[in-house]
Amino acid sequence: MTTPSSPPPPSPLAGGEHEAVLNGVTLHYSVCGSGPALLAHSGGPGMDARDWDDFALIHEFATVVAVHPRGSGLSGPAPDGAYGLADYAADLEALRQHLGLERPIVMGWSHGGMVAQQYAFTYPDGLSKLILFDTSAYFGEFLADVESAVKAFRNEPWYAESLAALQSEWAGDYHSDEDMARLWALEMKFYFKHFGARAEAYQHRTQDLPVRIAPLKYFNEREAPTMDLRPRLKDVRVPTLIIVGRQDFITTPAMAQEMARHLPQARLEVFEESGHFAVIEEPEKFYQVVKRFVQEP
Repeated sequence: MTTPSSPPPPSPLAGGEHEAVLNGVTLHYSVCGSGPALLAHSGGPGMDARDWDDFALIHEFATVVAVHPRGSGLSGPAPDGAYGLADYAADLEALRQHLGLERPIVMGWSHGGMVAQQYAFTYPDGLSKLILFDTSAYFGEFLADVESAVKAFRNEPWYAESLAALQSEWAGDYHSDEDMARLWALEMKFYFKHFGARAEAYQHRTQDLPVRIAPLKYFNEREAPTMDLRPRLKDVRVPTLIIVGRQDFITTPAMAQEMARHLPQARLEVFEESGHFAVIEEPEKFYQVVKRFVQEP
């Protein structure tokens, strides 16, 4: 009598939800689609990877691996509070090796774009192309004047309440994940060119996703004030697509242009009808721009 053999474990690149313990952290990631592998690192820090929503359907031409960064979303916390850009980049490299990917495309949004830059010059042989979506290589004096950054919205009826929430975050005046989730629900209105029906529907879909303050406080207090990745961008050796919304107040078109000046193989695409959420505000254009870049030789 033979004993039935156990079915083989699912491939780490099979569609669906996965977890792997990498660098001492339980990392959650989801896989969807077919085509060239694309590792997608979400923003925040501390935001949930499900903020990507449906990725503007780019999984129709790419195998999208959405990473829940350490300490965020469905991933576990970092040991010893290690939430630096180098830590996130090391997780991306460990995940690449875990998935058996030779040179995937790496895409980072907002803080995830900073991680993607760090990854590209730290592990130059680990990627084939780079997509930097609404991000920056530096902040500098920008963080000193919150009100000037959002002055374009001053005639909106929600302006005063949302400004107070944004000022509270930048001042570090939050003490729990729940505190920050309440602030985010108000301040996120600044992150769209126009907080209309499409933006409101997105907010409704994502309103229950957690916001984790441990990685956010680390970045806001310890990295953002002095962060400057520009000196290392010359070492990024792969074709790079930079996407920025014309009305992005937090990672501005000027910051995108500055990245493009320092990256040897960069092209810049400005989304005229978007703020920080081009994937939501102009999904059709996002789909076409990313598809063209992914499918180029």
